[in-house]
Amino acid sequence: MTATFADRMQDLRRMVHAPETLGMSVVVDQVYAHYQHEHLEFHHPRGGHAKYLETPLMERHGRYLDDYARTVLDDGGVPALKRAAEDLSDQVEIHAPREWGDLMGSGHPSVTAGGDQVFDRPPKVGRISEYELKIKSRALLRMRLAAGLTVYFMKNGKVHVIPGRNEPHALRGRL
Repeated sequence: MTATFADRMQDLRRMVHAPETLGMSVVVDQVYAHYQHEHLEFHHPRGGHAKYLETPLMERHGRYLDDYARTVLDDGGVPALKRAAEDLSDQVEIHAPREWGDLMGSGHPSVTAGGDQVFDRPPKVGRISEYELKIKSRALLRMRLAAGLTVYFMKNGKVHVIPGRNEPHALRGRL
């Protein structure tokens, strides 16, 4: 009787001691993380951009898969997923908006093998509370207004602008 592809894959897993399933994740756990990730219209004057997790993943997934394919027969693939998770977390530090730095250091990489967590590095920056976020937002608003810089904020689901002297705008001085 000839073996099926699935049977041969099972044999290969047993030979390299690889688990049935492998998974990798990088979670950015801040109150506003998803909001910043999805809104392409936001301005990030201090650097960073929307899609700060998705963009590097799409750019680098080929490297991650190549590393896995190159090493899976030697070590089962878990170390390659750890490297990929750490690298993607590092990419969050490069690409996330930089307003306060909380978002940049919030990448939380982890790897599961056979349903068990085998790697779990805590984020460099813990989740800030809603209260802490409000305090930072007010302080930033006051600082930007005092410096005469443009301020962007959301109200009723729309982005509003208070133009500063750094940006020509017809409404300057009328708000």
